[in-house]
Amino acid sequence: MTEVARTRGNAADVERGEVPEAVALGSVLKELFARLGVSQSQYAYRVHLDKSAVSRYLSGRRVAPQEFVDRLVREAEEHLGAPLQLEAREALRTRRLEALRVCDPEAFRLEGLRDELARSRRDAERAHRNIEALHALLDRKEAQARDVADDLTRLRLDWGAERTALARAGEDLRREVERLREDLRDAEHLREEAERHGEELRETVLRLEEELSRGASGAGALPLDAFMLRQQALWEEEDDAEAARHLTEAAWSRPLDDVAALLHWMGDFDAENFAADVARLRPLADVLEFAPEVARKDQTGVRRSWVSALAPRVAEWNAAAVYQALGGAEGDRVLAEAVRKIRSDSIVVELVVAALAGSSAPAPLRALSRTLTEERRPDRCGLRVTVGLAQAGRHDVAAHVVAAAVKLSHVDFRHSLGGLHHVQVSALFDLVTWLDDTAVMTAFTKMVILADEPALGDRLFTMMSEQDRLSLVDRSVRDALRDRVAVWRRS
Repeated sequence: MTEVARTRGNAADVERGEVPEAVALGSVLKELFARLGVSQSQYAYRVHLDKSAVSRYLSGRRVAPQEFVDRLVREAEEHLGAPLQLEAREALRTRRLEALRVCDPEAFRLEGLRDELARSRRDAERAHRNIEALHALLDRKEAQARDVADDLTRLRLDWGAERTALARAGEDLRREVERLREDLRDAEHLREEAERHGEELRETVLRLEEELSRGASGAGALPLDAFMLRQQALWEEEDDAEAARHLTEAAWSRPLDDVAALLHWMGDFDAENFAADVARLRPLADVLEFAPEVARKDQTGVRRSWVSALAPRVAEWNAAAVYQALGGAEGDRVLAEAVRKIRSDSIVVELVVAALAGSSAPAPLRALSRTLTEERRPDRCGLRVTVGLAQAGRHDVAAHVVAAAVKLSHVDFRHSLGGLHHVQVSALFDLVTWLDDTAVMTAFTKMVILADEPALGDRLFTMMSEQDRLSLVDRSVRDALRDRVAVWRRS
């Protein structure tokens, strides 16, 4: 690499917030960010960045990339309902270029070349429009000159005075046409120069981008062996912050093969954070491809941190791809973590149904069932979600949740049943009545009896009797339900 000097500002000074230009840029970005009214953690999740990266950009401990600045400006404009003033945009751009000039001269030069390339393209487009206008004007003038020449020929013998005037007008038009032709030649020359200059700039930009991509500083600049040696030295020097920063950069920037090698090379504590960074920062396709490496690491903390970082990225539109790619117990764990903090039962149902699309006989879904019945405050028994799954046609998944619910002994089943409206109760009882697992059916019937709700118990008894399913319930529980219904009906 000969054309680009690789000297940069002191990265440590930038990281410590000791570079005034970077701090000034961070101040402007922080002021703009404050208008959004959200926390840095929320915003980092929104834009799929690590929270520490957002914090560094806003504090001036790292120069924010142009994509981050543009996204923040768009967010602010949408939130305020009005575009930023031109002066504010120019001031923000000036701050960033000053920070780049001090902290990253190569990137600063590349930005300048890109701006010059854009101006060159605008100049070429302007010259092209001028040429078209001149061509149109030239055509009109030439047509006028021909008309005058025709008139002059027609009137040559009759109108001496007018003939002289027309001759003068024709001469003026010929001179004007000649001037226009000269202007056209100049404009075409300017266009050729602009296009040539633009092509040279484009080649320079492409060359610089290629050089910077091959030789940029950070996690991707060093061969893997050298990177490991540097990490080992940082750990031995107890410079944990710098070591963590390099690992975060490696998690999103290095090839997946390198990332896998690093995961198996490092200790369990660092591997937990590293696996989480991979799950948060890399494209989803990479994350799913990386899943077998997490399983091969076979360390509970690593798997837990990876699942926790991946779960917030699971949405209705990608849930099926995630579940099918992970499969089995791992897909079950990620799906369970994804629904854990969702308060809306309907959204949980939509997410689960989307994730299991195309899966007619899913695994027992132990983690998902446990989360729905024990770990979600809105519906501690999971009955509302169970009903939603059944109404959405996923009776098989609903049956797993019911099986988990009847094993609970520390929740108020009466309160949970009482929270269902008439249609939901009917859907739930219909599901339970046709379960293949008679032990679960018996346990559910017993819990209804203990809930001591006459209307609910009577309805369950009636449905089981009409559908000839009562005989499948354990005899003692069946007799208890029959006796209790008789008492309820007499009273």
